[in-house]
Amino acid sequence: MRNFFLSLLFIPLLSFAQTQPKPKTTPAKKPATAAAPAKKPATAAKKPATAAAEKPAVPAKPNPKVITLVEQAYSLYNESKDDECEKIIKQILVLDPKNKDAYSLRANIAMFAFKYDEMWANLDKVYKYYPAEPEIYSAFAMTHLNYYFLNDSTKRVLCRKTIRLASRNAEGYAAMGMVAAVGGNYFEALDYFDISFTKNWKDTLSRVVLDLPYANCLYNTGDTVGAIGRLDRMIPRMTGKDKYTCVFLKVKYKMDINQNDIGSELDTLNSYAPNQPEVLMLNAKYLSRTNRKDSACKMAKLVRYSEGGEAFDLSPYCDDLQKNIDLSKIKKLTYSMGMNDFIVNINEFAYPNSVRFSWLEGQTMDQSSWPRGQVSLLKKALDSAYMYIGSFEKDVDVTLDKTTTFWLSKRQLSDVQRDSTTRLNLNGTTLNGFKMVGHEQIEVFNAKNKEVLVDCLVLYDGTNKICYLNDATNPLILKFESEKFSFVLAKME
Repeated sequence: MRNFFLSLLFIPLLSFAQTQPKPKTTPAKKPATAAAPAKKPATAAKKPATAAAEKPAVPAKPNPKVITLVEQAYSLYNESKDDECEKIIKQILVLDPKNKDAYSLRANIAMFAFKYDEMWANLDKVYKYYPAEPEIYSAFAMTHLNYYFLNDSTKRVLCRKTIRLASRNAEGYAAMGMVAAVGGNYFEALDYFDISFTKNWKDTLSRVVLDLPYANCLYNTGDTVGAIGRLDRMIPRMTGKDKYTCVFLKVKYKMDINQNDIGSELDTLNSYAPNQPEVLMLNAKYLSRTNRKDSACKMAKLVRYSEGGEAFDLSPYCDDLQKNIDLSKIKKLTYSMGMNDFIVNINEFAYPNSVRFSWLEGQTMDQSSWPRGQVSLLKKALDSAYMYIGSFEKDVDVTLDKTTTFWLSKRQLSDVQRDSTTRLNLNGTTLNGFKMVGHEQIEVFNAKNKEVLVDCLVLYDGTNKICYLNDATNPLILKFESEKFSFVLAKME
């Protein structure tokens, strides 16, 4: 869930933050023409300037055809039609040889094609024609801040070039700090941000907004109080989505250090984004902390059933989650395995001494033609096995005494209870270490076709995931996800 929250952090960084990989900008205007100097009067007495001489220089109007072509070029670029885009770029440069958008588009196209020499050459042309804009290099790095094919080393070189060309300006240092922050180098980022605050900013609002990544870096270095202070400083100057993000982070940071004086901030969030899962999560946490358990559970379930909140863990908030399955009463389990259903009919359940079940697998309504078989799990397997088997040959009775299926062994449960880790061999692969990483709820239909939330514990080895009942008398595997196959319990009856 931490990653879910952190995905918000760099959304509203305005002029110096990342944009979409293929940004659309307004076409650059031609430089203003110089006004002719007023001629000196013949007499010694100074005459008042004429009306014509007092008029300021008027920038030349952009060529309407160039504007149209630039819009076409960006449209083709955003559709990844780079060859067609290049044809339009050539037409633009015939009409306007110094067009900033044309060279910027070429730089982007070259970067996505891994032609970095061409990328640099086109950025250099932009700077050649617009020497008052050395931030073109650092801005390019920010545009592709999260594009991992443009590596951090190249982004740093781009930022350093802006710094070298304009060491008194802030943009290059701020951009270098952003590259460091996204890379997790928070102390380095703070150093660059501090330098940028002492430099000249072309846009004062960008300086204000820099407090947002600054606050994030403080938070990630352990200075949560300092992070809250930074947010307090910028919130009054923010509006719309930017203000919402700042208030959201302030509430989150306060809750992380057990400060519950967040009522007014929550009201702001609820007013601005009443149905956003991340806001509902904060509400659920706040209600739980203020001893309103029933309301907290209702709010947590709202999160669960909202788009984007499906994986939200309800176990800290709700006491009515189903935590066991009585296989003396339930005789049939239906697992969903992609397009197929895998049906387990329990014939005998005496864990950890023995389990017997029959199985059938298929995807049509007519089950008579489905592959099927019988499986017996002996005490040796249920007691101490580390190997898991997930598939069977059809029409074969299988007896397992060294492997388990659909249940964890007693030894694995003991491992998890002792230090939250266990081992598992997946169908002949190497023995992997699995760690318990938390709770998850799985939606399962019962015999009355009513959906219930079954609580389970999650084991994870970095690639494969197992969700099992936290029940020592029935550690049934409810959900399994691996690189080769996956399944989840869909119905019990």
